Amino acid sequence: MKKLLSIILAVTMIFLMVGCGSKNDQVSNASGEKAVKDTLTVILSSEPVNLNPQICNMLNAYIVEFLVYDTLLEKDAQGNIIPNLATSWEMIDDTHIRFRLRDDVYFSNGKQMTAEDVVYTISRCVNSATTKSTYQYFDDVNTVAEDDFTVVIALKQPFAGVFSLLTHAYSSIVCKSYVEEVGDDEAGLNPVGTGAYVLEEWVSGSSILLKRNDNYWGKKGASEYIKFKIITESANRAIELETGAADIVLDIAINDANRINSAEGLKLICGPSYRTTFIGLNLAKEETKNPKVREALACALDIEALVEAVYEEYGTLADSIMASTIQGHKAVRNHEYNVEKAKALLAEAGYPNGLTLTGRCQSIVEFKTIAEVVQNMWANAGIKAEIQVLDKATYTELGKKNGGTHITVTAQTATTGDAYQALGTIFSTTSASGIINSSDKELESMIEKASATYDEAERNKIYEEIQDYIVNNYYAIPVAFTNILTGITDEVQNFVHSPANTPDLTYVYAYEK
Repeated sequence: MKKLLSIILAVTMIFLMVGCGSKNDQVSNASGEKAVKDTLTVILSSEPVNLNPQICNMLNAYIVEFLVYDTLLEKDAQGNIIPNLATSWEMIDDTHIRFRLRDDVYFSNGKQMTAEDVVYTISRCVNSATTKSTYQYFDDVNTVAEDDFTVVIALKQPFAGVFSLLTHAYSSIVCKSYVEEVGDDEAGLNPVGTGAYVLEEWVSGSSILLKRNDNYWGKKGASEYIKFKIITESANRAIELETGAADIVLDIAINDANRINSAEGLKLICGPSYRTTFIGLNLAKEETKNPKVREALACALDIEALVEAVYEEYGTLADSIMASTIQGHKAVRNHEYNVEKAKALLAEAGYPNGLTLTGRCQSIVEFKTIAEVVQNMWANAGIKAEIQVLDKATYTELGKKNGGTHITVTAQTATTGDAYQALGTIFSTTSASGIINSSDKELESMIEKASATYDEAERNKIYEEIQDYIVNNYYAIPVAFTNILTGITDEVQNFVHSPANTPDLTYVYAYEK
C-alpha cells in the first residue's frame, strides 16, 4: 500500500508544497513531456448559496471567493501576514491603521479599485447580519479614504485580531458602484471582483466555471479554467476521482479514505486543521443553564470511544475547545467517563429520573454519526436527547426559534487561524449562532481583554484562561480535532494543504494523462 501523504502542520505552518510563492513569483506550468489541462476540475461537497463575501458564510463559498476576489492582506504558507491589495500599513495609534493600496488593480468590470471600495467593504462587514458579530470591533463610521489609494481603518477599541481578519474571505473587497447598482442578490450570483479568476458560468445545483482573468494585476492563474462540480454524496465524490472525472476532490469521507490512499494514480492528502468538533450546550435553556446538568452530559460520554468510532485514525481527541494548531491553545480536558457520576449530578440538579433534551445538527455524515453515538451514551445515564438532523437553512432557523435547542452537535473552523475567531465568536454574548447563547459577563470581559491585547504572549495567556473557563464550566464538550482529507490525482501540481480547508487553487494545475 502506498504511503499516506501526510502533511504535518506545526505552529510554524510548514506545508508540503511544490513551486508556490507570492503573487509576484513566476509559475512554470509547461512541460516538454506532458500537456497541461485547460480545465482543472474540483469537486465540492455543497453548493455556495451565493458568492457575496459579506453575505455567505460557507467554507465552499470561500474557496471560490478567494479566486474571484482579493483581500487587503493574505497569509503565506507559514501563516505570516503579507501584503496583497494593500502594499503596506502602519499603526497610527491603537485604534487606527493606515493602509496604502496598489494603484494598478481593476475589477473584472473594468472599474479601478480605490480606497472608497475598501471603505464600503468595511461598512458592509460591520453591518451585514452574517458578519457583524465578527467585525464588532471595527468602526465603519470613522473608517475613511484619505485619498484614492490610502485608507484608514478605524476600530472601536484596540483589536489584535484585525490583521488576521482582513485575510478572511469576509474581507474580500467588493466594487461599491456595482453592488449599489445591482443589489446583493445579483452581486452574489454574478460577482465582480479583483481576483485571478472571473465567473464564466454557474449552473445551479451542478457546477461553477471560472475563467482565468488575463487582466489580473498579479501573477496569472495556472489553469485557464477551474470547474467546480457540486456532488453532495460522499461516495459519488470519491468515484469522480477514481474514474478520472475529477482532478481534486475536497472533503473525502473517512470511509473512502483508505481506498483512495491505496488506489493507483491517486494521492490522499491528510493534514491537521483549525477545526474542532464539539457539543454546544445552550445557556439560555432552563435545563442546560444548570451547571450540574452540563457536567452530567459531559461525564456520560466516553469521548475516546466516540472519536475512535467516528474518525478512526483521521481525528484526535480534543483536549480543548480550540484546535491545537492555533496559537494560544491549551490542553484543559477536565472530566472522565463516569455514568454513575452523571446520574448523581442529575439527581442533585433535580432530575433523579433523568430528563429529555432537544438538539440539532446539520445533515452531514460526521455530525449525524456523533449524534447517534451520544444519544446512546446519554441514554445510559437517563438522558433522552431528541436531536434533529436538518439541512443548513432549517438548522440555522431552529437555532433562532424559542431560544434554540439544548444541544448542538457542530464544529468551529477558525479559518483565519486566529484565537479570536475560534473563541471570540461563538462564545461571545454578541454571537448570532444560537449555539451557546451566553450572557456571561465575566467570559465576555475576558474575550474583550484578549481581543484588545496586542502583546502576543499576554494575549495567548488570556486565551488559555478563556479555554479553562469554557471547558471547566461545561459551556461546550470538546470532541475531536479533525484532519482534512483531500483526494488528488498524481497529475495535479502545486496543491497545498490548507488547515482552514480553503486551499488556494490559483496556481494549481494538472497534466493530461
